Amino acid sequence: MKKRRMYIRQYSVYLVLASLLWIVPSVNSQTATSTPPQQYQGQDNDTTRQELASFDSFLDKHPEMAEQLRRNPSLVGDREYVNNHPELQAYLQDHPQVREELTENPRSFMRQENRFDRRDDDVTRRELANFDAFLDKHPEIAEQLRKNPTLADNKEFLQNHPALQQFLQEHPGVQEQLAEDPRIFMRQENRFDRRDDDATRRELASFDGFLDKHPEVAEQLSKDPSLAKNKEYLENHPELREYLKNHSGVREELAENPQAFMNSIKRFDNSGTKKEMVEPKPKP
Repeated sequence: MKKRRMYIRQYSVYLVLASLLWIVPSVNSQTATSTPPQQYQGQDNDTTRQELASFDSFLDKHPEMAEQLRRNPSLVGDREYVNNHPELQAYLQDHPQVREELTENPRSFMRQENRFDRRDDDVTRRELANFDAFLDKHPEIAEQLRKNPTLADNKEFLQNHPALQQFLQEHPGVQEQLAEDPRIFMRQENRFDRRDDDATRRELASFDGFLDKHPEVAEQLSKDPSLAKNKEYLENHPELREYLKNHSGVREELAENPQAFMNSIKRFDNSGTKKEMVEPKPKP
């Protein structure tokens, strides 16, 4: 009897151990299947960005449709609307992932596209600003590229202009834009350059008007432009501090390069531009 009870106890222990060994793998397998690997999550994010970039590019080429879809994203699931816009129909057929995202939740995807579009605009503005600054320092290259934008993607031209070659290597965003469509990017740069000039003239006129009313500050800044970003000086001149607070464009120019901006003020003050901007032209 004793031996029999001992065998029963041993058998019971084996059963408990076996059940434990069966439970542990099943829990591990459930955990593994319920938590997707990090790499797949990353891949999904990359895919979404690619879809947003692709759809954003499509909408840029079809502004009327873009406006309609942003007002009413559910139109992408409207068969009649899609049939009446064959270019959208063809795009969705060629981009099944975008179609799935739009079908699943059109409003959410369009909101993401709007955010992507704004970020993309900010990137383009930065690229235009960087390229515009480069061209300002290299007027000969600027003139040649404005006459023939395709030179920006010409190997021989780049080899003969190492400064441009180096700039493009350091600014891949500009390089991509020029490689994709140099004429469009150069037109954007020209518009940016004109807007930037207009903004700078307004800032010069505004700050020159301020300095005319505060000759003591004008004299001190003329001698030492760096005072414009000196905290102690600004605390002792609340009128200048208040002016810069209300004129962010002037503040940024002075913070970036006070000497260059004050030199521009002197040129503006001595030129006929000031008189034209301040005094109204007589009526004929």
